[in-house]
Formats: sequence, structure tokens, C-alpha cells
Amino acid sequence: MNLKDILVHIDNRPTCDSRLEVAIELAKQQKSQLTGIYIIPHPHFVAHQHNRLELADQAEQRFKQATDAAGLTSDWICIDSHKSELNVPTALNIHAHYRDLLVISQTDEEAPDRTIPNDLPEKAILGSGRPVLVVPYAGQFKHEFKRILMAWRGGPESSRALHDAMPVLRTAQKVKVITVQGREGDESYQSHESDICKHMTHYKLPLTCEKRVSGPLSVGDMLLNSCADSGTDLLVMGATSQSRRGYQTLGETGRHILKCMTAPVIMSH
Repeated sequence: MNLKDILVHIDNRPTCDSRLEVAIELAKQQKSQLTGIYIIPHPHFVAHQHNRLELADQAEQRFKQATDAAGLTSDWICIDSHKSELNVPTALNIHAHYRDLLVISQTDEEAPDRTIPNDLPEKAILGSGRPVLVVPYAGQFKHEFKRILMAWRGGPESSRALHDAMPVLRTAQKVKVITVQGREGDESYQSHESDICKHMTHYKLPLTCEKRVSGPLSVGDMLLNSCADSGTDLLVMGATSQSRRGYQTLGETGRHILKCMTAPVIMSH
């Protein structure tokens, strides 16, 4: 089954162009509807308040022009954060609940934007209940997702990520699965004989499998190196969480990937 309805965050940051390009290519590949969502910032965060509605109209026009040129069926959602009392992460998460996948951008910490929280990707992954495609804020990368790296460490997050991404995996030309064993990997590896690669052969994917033991490199760095070595177009992984000072945050590997990613990543929690 293909993805039927993809949601992409639209805003006025420079990263919106690459984010929309990736979302359009994926929607074309999956033959899905693409819905753009724009959150009008609260007046507290905007220097020139009279521009709030004008910027929203301009964003809608750019989105419609791009989706029309791509021949896509599209929809548009515009939310006024002041009137709705919804901040950006909450608005995105609510509407992502009703879609198959959410597309957002990696945070560029060197170009902060008062209207967008720096931890938006993390909050979307933890709160949307849907797979989240995070697009790097910089660099050149392919949009076709033909060479995919699937990171498997066991547990519900990995299982969720695998099956969330199956519509994309089925269109790939090469799928490489890395199973991580060891202290920071598949904790139950010694207690069962199940093999994720054996399961994935039922889908007749162009599959190669590799098992890694965690060594001096962190799992995050190991995955980033593997992406670079294999020319990966897309990384798929589960996102674990932890409690820090009473707040739920991503685990160490997920936070590292979001900070240092060089290729688009689909994360599921």
C-alpha cells in the first residue's frame, strides 16, 4: 500500500524550498495527496505584525504553484496560532495524526528563527504518532530514495519504523539493513533466534544485510558513516525516548542523528 496523504510543514525559512522539493518527489513517487500546513506565528514573535497574513498568502501561492506544476492533488491548512492558541509543534502534531507521514526540516542552529522552536523535529517525532521525514537544512542530496539504509536495533521503535517506511522501501533499488548488537544495540539478541532480514525477505526487497557490534564509535556515528560509505539517499530508524528532568526527550542516537544528519531521515517513535 502506498502513502495516501503526506503532510509538509510550510513556513518562510530558507529550508522550506528543499523540504517542499523532497515532499513533492515523495508524493509523486507514492501517488499521494500532498497537504501543506502553515502556522501563522503569534504576534509576540513577529516584529511587523501586519505582514503575518500577507506572508501566509505568499506561502500558499508558492505551495500551490509548486504542487500544480508537479501535477499533484494538494490541500492547504492555515492555522493562526494566536486565534487557535496552538503553538507550532502542537498544531503540526494534531494534523499529522490524520496523515500518513509528516515532512519537516532539520534545525539550523546557526540561523535561529523566533517563530520556530529549535526542538521542533524532536517534538514532532515524539508527539505526532506518525513517521516523520526530516530533511537536512544544508547540502546536496537525492530526492528519489533509491538507496535506503534501515537501522535495526530491536524493540518496538525499530519495528514501527520498518513497517511505517515499507511503502518507501518497496520502491527502492537497494535496501541495506544494519542490525546493531551489543550494549547499545539489540538488547534481546541472545535470547531469541529471530532475524529481521529473514522477515524482510517476504517482501521481495532488493536486500542486503549486515550485523554490527557496537565498538568505539557511537551508534549514531556508525550509522552516519554507513550512510556516507554506501551513498545512502534515506536513513530509516526507530527513535527511542528517555525522561530527562521530568520531560520526555529523544534517546542519544536520535538526538545525534538530528544534529549531524547529511541525508534525509525517516524516524518513528
